Amino acid sequence: MSMIPQVSGAKTRLIEAANGTLSDADRFMLAEVFDEMRNSIANLANAKDASGQYIFSGSKGNVAPFQKNELTDRYEYKGDQTERLVQADQTRQIPSANHGVDLLLRPTPGSALFLTSGDAANTGTGVVGGVTITDPSQATQIASYEINYTEDASIPPNGQLEIITTGPNGTATTTVPYAPAEKGGATTVDLGNGVSLQFSGQPQVGDSFLLENAQSKTGNDELNMLNTLADVVAALKTPVEGDPAAKASMQNVINGAMQRLDMSYENILTVRASVGARMNEIDAIESSGKLQGLHLATEISRLEDLDYYSASTQLELRTSALEAAALAFKKIQSTNLFAINARG
Repeated sequence: MSMIPQVSGAKTRLIEAANGTLSDADRFMLAEVFDEMRNSIANLANAKDASGQYIFSGSKGNVAPFQKNELTDRYEYKGDQTERLVQADQTRQIPSANHGVDLLLRPTPGSALFLTSGDAANTGTGVVGGVTITDPSQATQIASYEINYTEDASIPPNGQLEIITTGPNGTATTTVPYAPAEKGGATTVDLGNGVSLQFSGQPQVGDSFLLENAQSKTGNDELNMLNTLADVVAALKTPVEGDPAAKASMQNVINGAMQRLDMSYENILTVRASVGARMNEIDAIESSGKLQGLHLATEISRLEDLDYYSASTQLELRTSALEAAALAFKKIQSTNLFAINARG
């Protein structure tokens, strides 16, 4: 079974979970579906090969790569990042499998992506939405944006978003005014460095939100799709009817999960493409080996195989030619100037 349909199905279900018309009971039932999806994906991530070795554990073939901590209900990667290589020909070694970090603990290499989250202690209805990157060269230099809601009565509108940017030169703090958009819409907030964010709702003073560069989290269990699904299950099982703050918290979890599942889906497709490329290379090496084998077999046949009838005929002909040549040489050798003069 492939992991791709499972992840695609989870993405579709997340869109359903974001439907504001669902009741708490509906969301609880949906949480059970996500829990089953999580178990199914975990089984695939801990698959074994024909020899009984775990495929995605790196060099630790006897260790299950993704193990659940029963106390926290979160998966931890127990493998390593060592590639298992097979000798494809005299000069080429090819990885036989990808390790677990490549599979579930990284974004697609080279991609520019920020992952959003809201603090679990938030009391307002602020929701962080989609992130737009207009300048990837600048955005990829930023490790994170921390957004804190504050108010200043002397500056209309009173609400402000304090943005703490962590980059290669340390941290920098800026503030931008904020007021909720009309009719529940989202406001575009420019975070700087070619990154902007859709923000909606009315946060309370002290509420905070975080955007993290996914590339800087490579290898971290926080990126593990299995843990993302655990967060979704917990959020959907929490009653939110009649509690706008709880509903906003759930929406932040779902929005962040959508970003993480999109990231995982794209990365799994990249891993599958790399496997296909390796298979094509192996096929090419095999074809080259077969051609070389055919050439060597032809040469060996030419050297070793013998047609006895043809060989005996050739031997007789060459023996006769050699005897005739020897006789002619003998006659020529016996002929000299003295013998010629004597006959003359």
